[in-house]
Amino acid sequence: MWRRILCSKSFNKASHTACESLSLMCRRLCTEYVDPSSINSLMSCRLIPLDKNPEIEQPSQKGVRPIGIGEVLRRIMGKAVTTFLKTDIINSVGPLQLSAGQEGGCEAAVHAMEEIFSNEDCHGVMLVDATNAFNSLNRK
Repeated sequence: MWRRILCSKSFNKASHTACESLSLMCRRLCTEYVDPSSINSLMSCRLIPLDKNPEIEQPSQKGVRPIGIGEVLRRIMGKAVTTFLKTDIINSVGPLQLSAGQEGGCEAAVHAMEEIFSNEDCHGVMLVDATNAFNSLNRK
């Protein structure tokens, strides 16, 4: 729906005005301080609960993983900003970010892990990322 509104010629001036307003808001969010309370609606997301262990009967081992789906306009703005800053992002994260700037980067990571696991000398792979293991990051 948003693609049709923003890109269609059938909306004439309204489509152009919507694009201009969206780009102005995006530019402002990227270059100025914006009070977080004024953009609560933009930053909100729909939460979908996923069962972590559907096959386990014990309630103590069950859990819910919340998956957040952001607002469409926020996602459009995020895509536009990352497209514009792609080279700078890749240069700044370097090797710290897996598959940054590679087409099909996730698939390359999956194939690399398959190759590691297929090696007879491999008994397992351990990845430790305890940065926010105990909800220690300040999200404000």
